[in-house]
Amino acid sequence: MPHRPRRLRLAPASLFGRLLLLLLAGLGAALALSAWLTLTDRGEALYRVLVTDNAERIANLVELLDGLDEGDRARVVDALDLPPLYIRLDLAWAGNPAEVSPQAAALAGALHAQLGDDRPLAVSLSHGEAAGSGRDEDDGKGRRAPSFFVQVGLADGGTVSFLYVLPRFIGAQPVRLLAALALVSVIVLAVSVLAVRGLTRPLARLAGAARELGTDLERPPLPETGPVEVRDAAIAFNDMQARLRRQLAERDQLLAAVSHDLKTPLARLRLRLELIGESGVQARALADLADLETTVADTLDFLRAGREEATVPVAIGALAEALADDAADTGAAVEVLGDGGAPLPARPRALRRCLQNLLDNALRYGNSDGEADAPVEIVLHDAPQALCICIRDRGPGLPAAELERVFEPFRRLEHSRSRATGGTGLGLSIARAIARGHGGELTLANRSDGPGLEARLTLPRRPPAGAR
Repeated sequence: MPHRPRRLRLAPASLFGRLLLLLLAGLGAALALSAWLTLTDRGEALYRVLVTDNAERIANLVELLDGLDEGDRARVVDALDLPPLYIRLDLAWAGNPAEVSPQAAALAGALHAQLGDDRPLAVSLSHGEAAGSGRDEDDGKGRRAPSFFVQVGLADGGTVSFLYVLPRFIGAQPVRLLAALALVSVIVLAVSVLAVRGLTRPLARLAGAARELGTDLERPPLPETGPVEVRDAAIAFNDMQARLRRQLAERDQLLAAVSHDLKTPLARLRLRLELIGESGVQARALADLADLETTVADTLDFLRAGREEATVPVAIGALAEALADDAADTGAAVEVLGDGGAPLPARPRALRRCLQNLLDNALRYGNSDGEADAPVEIVLHDAPQALCICIRDRGPGLPAAELERVFEPFRRLEHSRSRATGGTGLGLSIARAIARGHGGELTLANRSDGPGLEARLTLPRRPPAGAR
């Protein structure tokens, strides 16, 4: 099979992560755009506000100076030459080129509106010493404050120059604005996390309930609260659980009835067979009857899968040693390797039945011609999340296509259909049903270190949800 390159995952796997990422991306874009627009408009708005006031003040001063002689002009200028508006009469016309910036154009337009379009004037913006002004205002951090430099022609041909140095806060970094945006970002982020978690928590709860349903139909129903969609989903899930519980109860009642109804005729049949005089016919009939009883018992065990049993802590190491001792009493060689760790919450009789079925299969099929005395191994591996129990033999193993099909009910490991060696074909089916009833899994694999088969039973360390 060709190797498929792994696709790079750019988005989080969970719905919570994806919704949160989407909200954060939108929030970041919105805040970045807001900051850019605010910082862009901030300077222009402040300049426009200052233009209105300064245009009127400069126009009034020009009109005042137009009506004064040189001596009075000098005295008035000396009296009014105060920050932030500096006034000079001794600067020659600088001939500054026309400004194309919106602020300079707005100030020039306002001055022309008050002084007339034929009044010679020049307006420029400066971020340092204005051309020929002789003024150099520093903002205290080594940077020169921005300013307006205006020259206006007087009625007698003289020139008056104005340098308006803008307040330092206009040219300063908008720390408070950026801090306010950061605070808004943190608040919106916290609200977004809470909102997304509130939206996704019911889905996580529903997924967890669905997983638990596979191991315990008696788990508590979901709370039917929250938004309409969540409440409808919880109601539908609870209805499904109730229907499954009723169906399972009806099946258990049917199994109990069938078991009860079969026991009586089987007992009568066994009694009548024992009254038959001819021993050969009697022996064959009793053997067939024993097969029938075994098949019925195994079928009922498969359908029940130990569900009626309570969950208690089980010492897996001790259970494995007990199974090995029982096998040794029959002359079989079974070796236990590893430590089962702390007791595992389980249904003890069902789990023993599961391991016994796996061990019986290993002992029945687990010796190849060259490995007649090889013991069957029960290998225990404990981990914080799960306990793994491996039962290994040195038999011929199985074809790869059969490793999963042997778990089908009534499918035997050997092709001969002999009851003496093949059993009923329900052993592995019962073992897997018990494993899954504990929230675990049972798989088969051919051994990689030589001939043989390995049955791997993995059981979670947490108890099955809702276990009694």
